[in-house]
Amino acid sequence: MKPRERILTALRRQAPDRMPWTLGLTPAIQKTFERKTGAKSPETFYDFDVRGVGPRPALTPPDFSRYYEGRNFTGPVALNPEWGFAQVSPDPNSHFAHRESPFGDRPFTVEDAETYPLPDYESPSRYEGVEETVRAWRDRGYAVRYIQGFGTFDYSWLIRGYEPFLADLATEEEAALRLMDRVSDAIASVLKHMAAHGADIVGFGEDVGTQKALIVSPDCWRRQFKPRFKKIVDAAKNANPAVLFFYHSDGQIREIIPDLIEIGVDILNPIQPECMDPAEIKETFGDRLALWGGVGTQTVMPFGTPEEVRACVQRLFRAAGRGGGFVCAPSHVLEPEVPWENVEAFVAACQECVYGFR
Repeated sequence: MKPRERILTALRRQAPDRMPWTLGLTPAIQKTFERKTGAKSPETFYDFDVRGVGPRPALTPPDFSRYYEGRNFTGPVALNPEWGFAQVSPDPNSHFAHRESPFGDRPFTVEDAETYPLPDYESPSRYEGVEETVRAWRDRGYAVRYIQGFGTFDYSWLIRGYEPFLADLATEEEAALRLMDRVSDAIASVLKHMAAHGADIVGFGEDVGTQKALIVSPDCWRRQFKPRFKKIVDAAKNANPAVLFFYHSDGQIREIIPDLIEIGVDILNPIQPECMDPAEIKETFGDRLALWGGVGTQTVMPFGTPEEVRACVQRLFRAAGRGGGFVCAPSHVLEPEVPWENVEAFVAACQECVYGFR
């Protein structure tokens, strides 16, 4: 099979010739990868079945400086150019950073929700060359995906502030709900256009789960987030009925998996094994949902032996990969603590997982 056929067959819950797989690296592991392989791109070096394509940056980014006048931070600050939240003292070797809301401790009003600058994803300049890039990857046999960095929950709290936003949800503050509407509209816009320009997979990532439970109650999620999420999925699938919708959330989110399926999610990532059992999720939902992930980045990848990493991949292939419907991957980007030998063991084990020849 060519790469695009392989991964789309798997994501449509059928068995391809072999198991698709992928991985992501933090900067520290990226440096090790470059030193060990002499290559720059894991995507190219390992010949992943899917390639990423995205919109262009805004020609004139919003000016968020007024939101930070008079604010004092403990270290260097980098503003997100599209959404305006601040990253304080970002560690160049890590995936994570301390983030600050544009509003700090200020009150948040309906007017703030209405006037805060959000990305304009309707501008045609954003998509110049996208269709040609998609076509070029397809001509070379690869699938194409676009995953928006965050979703309605994450962008809303990044703008409002984490604790204030959760308090707003509890009291159903009009300003927070209006912000969620505008954020959802922006995400729907970019995913609609990327789907229309030929992406095979679109979606977004946000974390609505802790290690043990949802961050908000299931009732809150269904009442406040589910309708907005459905609007995003509908926008993408109305633009391209063949597109597959990808959803990422770390943590324990099993209670809402039936809801995700109901609103049209096709692919669930990362099925964090420290929180949910990939085999059980496959057994219960595998006839309606493809799984992407499953290898623990809090457990086996940093702290296991190469033999344990291999055994983990093989177990996942037999359970979550049974009959297709599975892309094997670490449950997040690999952090600096992961031994390179475990990365090699993961890759080798994935390459050995074959369904059969066609």
